[in-house]
Amino acid sequence: MTNDLQSSDNSPIQTTHSSTGDRFSEEQKRKTVLFFNRLQLIYGHRFTVQWPDEKTVRLARREWAGEVDALSWEQLETALSRAKAKLIEGAGDFYWPDVGRILGLARDRKNAAHQTFQPALPEGDSMRQSRRKAALKGMAQVWSILGGRNAE
Repeated sequence: MTNDLQSSDNSPIQTTHSSTGDRFSEEQKRKTVLFFNRLQLIYGHRFTVQWPDEKTVRLARREWAGEVDALSWEQLETALSRAKAKLIEGAGDFYWPDVGRILGLARDRKNAAHQTFQPALPEGDSMRQSRRKAALKGMAQVWSILGGRNAE
């Protein structure tokens, strides 16, 4: 069975469905349906704009079923709760339901680049004076090369 879809540039995209049986377990189906139903509740009208009919929702579920199933029920709840909180905060990246970005929220990022570090002690006066002296010396060299009036 073949369905014709339209891409963003209106060229037809051929999709085929296998007649050899369903490749998803009942557990995968339950997780994926729950995930997309929660997305619909959280995003409301924006969900229906992105996936306007049952056919497109089914295609999205089929596309993301493996990634959704790779997470535990607890991780899915964490991802959806974090997405909802970011939506409430007004985070622009979460204004529309972005499945990949939302699933990424399930993972704890213990070594992420955005991790905050403990504040360091303020630098001492001797360090500040040493840096100032080096900067003045460097600027004097630049002025002497340029032949400026501030050359030492």
